[in-house]
Amino acid sequence: MMRSPLWLGALLILVGGCSSQSGAPVNGAPAGGSGNTGGTSGVAGGSSGAAVGGGASPAGDCSKPQAAAVRLTALSDSQFNNSVLDLLKVSGSLLKGAGQSFDDVALEQRAAAAAAVATQAVTNLVQWAPCSAPASGPATACEQQIIDKVGAQAYRRPLSDVERADMTKLFDAGVKEKDFSTGVEWFLTGLLQSPYFVYQVVRPDAAETVGETRPLTGYEYATRLAYFIWDGPPDDALLAAAANGDLIDPAKRDAQVTRMLADARFSRGLTQFYSGWLNLNAFGEAARDVPEFNATVVTDLSASLLMTATELYKVESPNISSLFTGESYFLNDNLRKFYGLSGSGSGFTATPMTGQGRRGLVTHPALMALLARPNETFPIGRGLFLLRKIMCQEIAPPQGLTIPPQPPLQDGVSTRERLEMHTAAPLCQSCHGMINPAGFALESFDEVGRYRTTDHGRPVDTSGSLTLGKDVDGAFATGDELIARLAQSQSVRACFAEKYLDFALAHAVTNPADTCSIQALGTSFGASGDLKKLVAGVAGTDSFRLRLAEGVGK
Repeated sequence: MMRSPLWLGALLILVGGCSSQSGAPVNGAPAGGSGNTGGTSGVAGGSSGAAVGGGASPAGDCSKPQAAAVRLTALSDSQFNNSVLDLLKVSGSLLKGAGQSFDDVALEQRAAAAAAVATQAVTNLVQWAPCSAPASGPATACEQQIIDKVGAQAYRRPLSDVERADMTKLFDAGVKEKDFSTGVEWFLTGLLQSPYFVYQVVRPDAAETVGETRPLTGYEYATRLAYFIWDGPPDDALLAAAANGDLIDPAKRDAQVTRMLADARFSRGLTQFYSGWLNLNAFGEAARDVPEFNATVVTDLSASLLMTATELYKVESPNISSLFTGESYFLNDNLRKFYGLSGSGSGFTATPMTGQGRRGLVTHPALMALLARPNETFPIGRGLFLLRKIMCQEIAPPQGLTIPPQPPLQDGVSTRERLEMHTAAPLCQSCHGMINPAGFALESFDEVGRYRTTDHGRPVDTSGSLTLGKDVDGAFATGDELIARLAQSQSVRACFAEKYLDFALAHAVTNPADTCSIQALGTSFGASGDLKKLVAGVAGTDSFRLRLAEGVGK
């Protein structure tokens, strides 16, 4: 009788994730010491796992290395799918909607995805396996080759002898159940549910001291680097660099980053960063009262917005200022027709939208449509986007306030005028004094991103003034003038660098131990504005390379 995929995953988790390792869970990680017969010679940013700086430094003291504790991080849906593509040549969105959840539903989703991948992988064994089972006779040698190669790739480190034995038991059970292919299928189904595949695991060292700052091991760093830049697993070259200790040397580490940026897989990492930063998933809920604004237009707008950002990286030294300049966007026939533009061709091509006061990504018709309501613009949403995402200016949601509805739409009263009346009270102005001017700067674009000069019979007014304590402060006569200011702002560059570090670490960098990395990154990126150098800069920060030791659990 064939076992369920959840049963197979449970088997490998039980025998390979717990009983075969010594120690107890730390930081939520599976129990264990190094577990590597091959050692951990490759250490990023330090010598063979030794402490850096002799212990934690006081917050704000940037003379010594500082880093926060590293928490267990589950692979995202896209990282799971990219991992099975790279390792087993199985493509498609096999895991979808599981996210970071591990409730019963999510576990069933992961088990089903693992089983589906294993079933497909067996059919294309020749594309990923180091060998094929002999037509007759024992297949033990090929079995061990598959376990050694794929097991290590999935765990992103060498296997321990005990782990290898546990995987062999699962493989052999499938062979005994039916045949070699079933053994492969059972092995993969369990492997893809193991905590050492599902999570990016950082394991404590038995000799570490609580409170000291330590480098990640070479394999841990290689894993973090790959999922940051490629949204997928480390390749053989990166794992070899980890094994050889090359990731200790900043020059060799930078060479690996340069190689990875030149690889086509870099586009996957870019897609994930900009999808999150621009909240592209929200397009699924974008509905407007304009009849022509249909599902096809929405889908094409999302693709256009992403392409407008990621295409910048095709040049050798893309600069952040390019995100806030330019009047051309990647549009196809469908979008050109919707926005009344000339041009032909079904594919996305650079299309000028001149004479509309557009400046790069911020005024992209897709973003303007996304930050709107069904039948009107949404200056509050647009203002919050500029403040939070572009300037890192946090605006706390109002607490304990009863907010009355806005006055109804009416001819002769613009959206700006309605909002100004609605938020005129001094209590409202404590927040809206910052939000409204930023949002009003984008009022030249309606609820579907079309350019306009009037709103409900009134001239559009995009002037305003910001007082944030940043280098973007001051009066601006038009929204175009404000966006030009953003393109040159050091504050904006520092904010973008911080958002990229958030993305790399898979969480907001709110820990005081990250302050020095944020400051150093903001300074270096502020000087260059080079978007590719920013990626390398993130990879070299203490927050990315190091961790605060919490000790081995008892």
